[in-house]
Amino acid sequence: MGIAAGIGHFFQSIVEVIQGLLAAVVNFFQWILNSIIGLFQAFVNFIEGALGFAIHNFFILGTLAAAVFAYLLYSQRQGTTPVSRTIKNKRN
Repeated sequence: MGIAAGIGHFFQSIVEVIQGLLAAVVNFFQWILNSIIGLFQAFVNFIEGALGFAIHNFFILGTLAAAVFAYLLYSQRQGTTPVSRTIKNKRN
């Protein structure tokens, strides 16, 4: 009975080693796939953040440009800028 049990345990160990190797291969490919998915998700999050940052700054810079443009129009109509004085002098 001892020799038969030993042979049975030996073959069982061989099967477990093969199962362990197959599990290692499967886990390796899962790790590769999860790494690719994680990299893609990080890239998408980066693009989302960059676009959000650009859009918010676009509106802030647009508002600032509109304020400067309005000031320039106002000052040209009042004749307080050198450009508006030059334009008025050329008309006379």
